[in-house]
Amino acid sequence: MVGLFGAAMAFISGAAVAADVPKLKCTRVGQTVIYRNQKFTCVKKGGKLVWGKGVPVPVKSASPTPSPSASPSASATPSATPSASPSASAASPTATATPTATPTKSQIKLANSSEIPNGTVKVFQGGRTTGLVASIVLIRDSAGLRALSAECPHAGYLVQDNGGGQLICPAHNSLFSAKDGELLRGPSSYGLSRYVVTESGGEIFLTL
Repeated sequence: MVGLFGAAMAFISGAAVAADVPKLKCTRVGQTVIYRNQKFTCVKKGGKLVWGKGVPVPVKSASPTPSPSASPSASATPSATPSASPSASAASPTATATPTATPTKSQIKLANSSEIPNGTVKVFQGGRTTGLVASIVLIRDSAGLRALSAECPHAGYLVQDNGGGQLICPAHNSLFSAKDGELLRGPSSYGLSRYVVTESGGEIFLTL
């Protein structure tokens, strides 16, 4: 009876051992396989290739992946709005282009009206005394008051009153009209220039 019981236990133990080895056939010495969290190595025992005793394979515990801490979003973080500096907030005046003043014509006083009665032909020479850059001949007659260049275009000599509404160059006898400076006779090649002259408040002014 005891022998029969021992044989039964040995059979159960062998079946249990056989049940715990890999189902895969062992084909060569050194072959390894993982089965039920154990590593089995093929060995040769009694002239047969069998699986050796299994060695437990350490199971790596899955380390919990740390969840990223919620970083404050850019919208949550109040952005510092730069305060406008006094100079920036104040509207800087726009530099407007300074309008270029149109040069006004200058007026030079030639004489008092009482000094130039009707029938007068008077030459005013250029210089510091008169403030003129060129000599002027002032004429008043029945046609009114007018001013002409007093320098003959031929050689620059000052003209003189020749009577009869004419001006003459004493150097080469060029002849001009006292009315508008028109050339009446050479050797000058053109007439006398005309200037704007005005009379106001008893004074006579030449406009340059």
